[in-house]
Amino acid sequence: MEKSKARIVLRFALVALFALLALSIGLAFVADKLLPETLAEWYRADSAGDFELTDLLTLLFWGAGVLLFLVSMGGLFFYQRWAAWMMVFVLALFSLQLLFSPTVEPGILSYLGSLSDILTGLVLGIAFFTDALQEGA
Repeated sequence: MEKSKARIVLRFALVALFALLALSIGLAFVADKLLPETLAEWYRADSAGDFELTDLLTLLFWGAGVLLFLVSMGGLFFYQRWAAWMMVFVLALFSLQLLFSPTVEPGILSYLGSLSDILTGLVLGIAFFTDALQEGA
C-alpha cells in the first residue's frame, strides 16, 4: 500500500476507534439497563456495597489503561513508531485482567468490543506492515 494511502487509512481507523471507545464508555454507564432482568439483578448485586480500596484500585487500573491507550492512539495519529509498540504492550497488559474476573455485558457492548478489536488489528497491521510510520517522503 502506498504510504499516503496507508496514512489516510490509519488516521481514519484511529478516529473510528476513538469514537467506538467513547461510545462504549458511555454505554457502560447504562449497561445494567441493557441487560435482561436476571442478569441485571446479578450485575447490581455484584456492584452493590460500599466503595472499597479494591474498587479504587480497579478504577485507577482501568483509568491508567484507557489513558495509556489514548496516548498511544495520539502518537499513532502523528505517525510515531513508539506509539505502535506502546499500544501492543498496553493491550497485552490490560487484557490480562479479563482472565481473573467474570464479565457480564449487553450484546451491544460485546458487538462494539468486537468492532474495536477489528479496528485495533487494522491499526496495528498498518503500523507494523506498511510504511505509514516511516519518516521522509
